[in-house]
Amino acid sequence: MIIFLYGPDDYRRGERKRWYVNEFKKKYSNLSLGIFDLEDSAAPEELKSFARSESLFEPKKLIIVENLSELNEKNEKYFIKEFPPLVLERTTAFLFSERKAPRRAFAFLLEQQAKVEEFVHLTGYEWETYVKKEAQNIGLSLTGPAAQFLADAYRENTWGLITELQKISNMQKGEVDVKDFKNLDLEVAPNYWFIISGLKGASVANRLAALEKILAIGDPPAKIFNILASQWHEKIPRMAEYDLKVKSGKMDYEEALVDLVIG
Repeated sequence: MIIFLYGPDDYRRGERKRWYVNEFKKKYSNLSLGIFDLEDSAAPEELKSFARSESLFEPKKLIIVENLSELNEKNEKYFIKEFPPLVLERTTAFLFSERKAPRRAFAFLLEQQAKVEEFVHLTGYEWETYVKKEAQNIGLSLTGPAAQFLADAYRENTWGLITELQKISNMQKGEVDVKDFKNLDLEVAPNYWFIISGLKGASVANRLAALEKILAIGDPPAKIFNILASQWHEKIPRMAEYDLKVKSGKMDYEEALVDLVIG
C-alpha cells in the first residue's frame, strides 16, 4: 500500500500525515513505525532493511518516506531497483510526503493503486473558510473583517496563520474583530494598521512615507494591496478598478499602490 501526499502547503500536508499515522495506530495496536529521510545517504538501505525485517510482535509496518526528490544519482538507481518488491509486502504500508509530485523516474509509485492527495495553497472562499474553521477549533470566533484580514495577511502561509491564531487564543477568547488586533501582539497586524491610518491622512508626504515603510518590510505589493482592499472600505470601488488594470497587464500592484496614495 502506498499513500502519496504532496503539495506546497506543508502545514495541511503534515496534518494529513499525522492523521494517517493515528489511524494506523488505532487499527494496529502493535504497529511498527519507521521514518526515513532520503536526504540521508544511508536511508535507502536502512529503509530496505526495516521493510524486510520480520517480527511476531509487530506484524504491521508503516514506513514514512520524505525528501524523495533529494536522492543522489546512485541512491536513486538503488531505490528504483529495490523499492518495487517491497510494495508487494501486504504487511507494509508506505507514506510519502513531498512538496512536489514525483518526477518521471518515480512515476511507478503512483501506479501501485496508490492513494494520492495534493495539498495546494487554498485561495478565495476556501481559504477564508479554512481560516474561520481553524479559529473555531481553538475557541475563537472571527468576525468577517477579522477573518478577511488574516486570510489576506497569511495567504500561502498556513503555518504563519496557525501560529498567529494560537497567539490570539492565548490572549483573547470568544469573538475577535479587526479592532482587537490593535491591542494584540501580532506578527503582521501592527504594520498594516500603521499604513491604513497613515494612508487616511491629509498629507500626501505622510501617505507616501507610510507606504514606503510598509514596502520596506518586504511583503509582496499584491499582499499589501489585498489587505488594504479588505480594510479600506471607502476605497473598494477604486481598488477594484486598479485590480482589473493589474490583471489585464496595464500596471502592477506597486504602481497601483503609489497611484492610490498620490491620488
